[in-house]
Amino acid sequence: MPDIAPDPITVVAQIALFVVVWVALSYLWFRPAMRVLRERRARSEGAIREAEAIQAEAERLRATHAAALDEARAQAQREMHDMLRDAETEQKRLIAEARAEAQQAVGEVRGRIAEEVAAARRGLRDDAEAIAREVTRKVLGRAV
Repeated sequence: MPDIAPDPITVVAQIALFVVVWVALSYLWFRPAMRVLRERRARSEGAIREAEAIQAEAERLRATHAAALDEARAQAQREMHDMLRDAETEQKRLIAEARAEAQQAVGEVRGRIAEEVAAARRGLRDDAEAIAREVTRKVLGRAV
């Protein structure tokens, strides 16, 4: 049977070559690649943290904006109610003023009508007396 035992010099040479290649690759390839991966991870994690911070700030600003809009709506509602209340008050004042003016005008017209009626009655009374005298004079044939 042939001898299949490895040559010890070849085994040592292979181990030495493996260690040299491993050390060379470690310095030239593995460490730089690992450094690049660590830097990428750090940048990615930093970007993720920054994105989360920006998202949180955006949410805070949205909530602030929504609160400001709600306050603006409430203020507009209050102002609208105040304006309506003022308009109603002004309308009531104008109606009362118009009623007072109308009452005054009606009173003045009634007073003038009463004066005209009284004057007409006086005139009719005077005319009635004159007509009565004239009728008496014609019926009696003499002046009374």
